[in-house]
Amino acid sequence: MNSSARSNWLIPTGLLVLAAVPVVAGGLRLTELAGGGQVLPDGERIGSAPVPVILHIVGVTVYGILGAFQFAPGFRRRRRGWHRAAGRLLVPCGLLAALSGLWLTLFMPRAAIDGDVLAVIRVVVSVAMAGCLVLGFVAVRRRDFARHRAWMIRGYAIGMGAGTQAFTAAAWVAVAGPLTMSGKTGTMTAAWLINVVVAEWIIRRRPVTAPGRPAPAGIAPSM
Repeated sequence: MNSSARSNWLIPTGLLVLAAVPVVAGGLRLTELAGGGQVLPDGERIGSAPVPVILHIVGVTVYGILGAFQFAPGFRRRRRGWHRAAGRLLVPCGLLAALSGLWLTLFMPRAAIDGDVLAVIRVVVSVAMAGCLVLGFVAVRRRDFARHRAWMIRGYAIGMGAGTQAFTAAAWVAVAGPLTMSGKTGTMTAAWLINVVVAEWIIRRRPVTAPGRPAPAGIAPSM
């Protein structure tokens, strides 16, 4: 199997694994809000703002799952119509996830170990994600596909921060024990930074071409 064929399934599979963390957690929250037994901690606080929580979960779920397939090179090339149609759904769902997350940060009661620093970081991240999606939409309307690709990769990387946070939090717990206020702030911030750094590396890497064959002029490298 060549590298192009591998990327067609490895990339969306890896992204779906990352998205599984917020998607599964969101599904459990929806079950709780629908009257099921409490499975996750902090249920009373989350239940104080059910509508924005539900909107956030729906936005993240659609954005995480559907967005993963936008980054499969062969799938995207073979189904350009699907790519465009999915993008029209992904942008509003991503904005819904970002703006509902902003509302929850500003207006919902905080968890016991959520401090002011983490609140500020969450506001910055929510605004940055929304900004990336808007800039990506504007770029594709101008047929600037290279910038469209870059901004959409950044927006997706920020949106999937919750998936990476599961790993950074697990590393903290394994080394230092239960999360503290500083630990939660640090692990969540580290997760977003990891995703952003990886996204920038993907955006800036050179396209892979066959030996002796130059990359086609004007074609941005595909993820």
